Amino acid sequence: MAYKDLREFIALLEKEGLLARVKAEVDPEWEINGVTKNLQEAAGPAVLFENVKGHNVSIVCGIIGTPKHLALALEMDASVSEKEITEEWIRRTEHPIPPKLVKTGPCKEKILVGGKADLNAIFPPVKWHKEDRAPFIGTLGLQVTRDPETGVQNTGIYRMMVRTKNETSLLMCPHTHGLQHLQRWQRSYPGKPMPVAVVFGPEPCYLLAAGARFRHPPAEDAYAGALRQEPLELVKCETCDLEVPATSEIILEGEVYPEELEPDGPFGEYTGFQGGAQHANVFHLKAITHRNNPIFQGTREGAPKGRGWVESGLLWIKGEEYLLYKALKKVDGVVDVSVPIWSSGFHAIVSIRTLRRGQPLEIMQKIWSDPEFGSLIKHVIVVDEGVDVRNPKEVEWAIANLVQGDRDILVIPRCLGESLDVSQSYSKRDWLAHTGIDATMPIYEYEAEGTEPPPLCDDPDIKAKVVAQWQKYGINI
Repeated sequence: MAYKDLREFIALLEKEGLLARVKAEVDPEWEINGVTKNLQEAAGPAVLFENVKGHNVSIVCGIIGTPKHLALALEMDASVSEKEITEEWIRRTEHPIPPKLVKTGPCKEKILVGGKADLNAIFPPVKWHKEDRAPFIGTLGLQVTRDPETGVQNTGIYRMMVRTKNETSLLMCPHTHGLQHLQRWQRSYPGKPMPVAVVFGPEPCYLLAAGARFRHPPAEDAYAGALRQEPLELVKCETCDLEVPATSEIILEGEVYPEELEPDGPFGEYTGFQGGAQHANVFHLKAITHRNNPIFQGTREGAPKGRGWVESGLLWIKGEEYLLYKALKKVDGVVDVSVPIWSSGFHAIVSIRTLRRGQPLEIMQKIWSDPEFGSLIKHVIVVDEGVDVRNPKEVEWAIANLVQGDRDILVIPRCLGESLDVSQSYSKRDWLAHTGIDATMPIYEYEAEGTEPPPLCDDPDIKAKVVAQWQKYGINI
């Protein structure tokens, strides 16, 4: 049975030793920042802050903080490999399950409309990083919009900075479906605001679906149904026709004027660098609905350090990996795909069974030409099938031993770039150079001179025999 809500998942994580409760009072100005950073670097448990200074709302962070948490969110065994998670994700999402509309749900236990709706009364003022301009409630707020042309909903994750008790910024990047909906709305309804709902604390598979990049139709709620293997229950908002998960902790309802832009940031980003100030749309609050004693779900953005992971990376970078793997699995010879979390989503590593000349370049071109993820991936590395794409040591070995710079590195300049790519100065952030590295054995070069590549000295058959009788040697490893 799928988790009915976030609270049920929190209970499971605690039972499995993957969630810690902090009962001591914590200062939202700095302590939540410090605790979550330390837990990330140690690949530690999720954390539930039960006593936030000056507030009576609890805060949960890190519920998808490691691959173990991710596996449990999909109701898989916590010990499965990342590749097994990838294969299961793809298998499930091949068959979306439409949501079920219900009349009401726990997210409407309290309904605050108009002047009664106050962001400061619901959200603790967390500073996720020391230099953030203001508290950001939107680190794991899920924005729901509807395409005015097709009627299909989208759910994305965009940052939101608190401006006043009833306004936040809403930063939607150019490649997001949310901004595309806003642009279409402006064409269809000039001068009118577009309805937007923001979901906090849904059951875990809706969060996973929002972090991925699915092609529409259907909407993310149907892919969430596929991931949880049963329909997701949705309810109508109070002030618009958008539909949101019925068991969510908190729902914000509001509107955005396409032409209205105000300063947003700085904010510490998933790349590990402080994102500079820029202009973003403004979310105008109209209503808040929430559960009794709601739990605010957020996350500290940043780069993975030490032994750890970063929750936002596991959500959207893994979502990117699943979409990329699903597309490339249809290509003859593709064995495995990885988008490493420590690469900020800029690397894709693909292993192949070599079938023809030029195959690595075909893979690179297919990735970069894709309208969904092509502009996000700066570097593509292609390796042979025996190389584990999730083991950086093996990938580095392939690059070091099999690459000649004048033959195996492809550079395509002046491509659409990512605004957070700090390898470009601010005035050049809209552009990048796609770089491909063919780290496969150059078998056709050997063939052309009538020779063969040297064989590997792995001796897997000998290793297997020894492992089968390892107790005989009395060595603990």
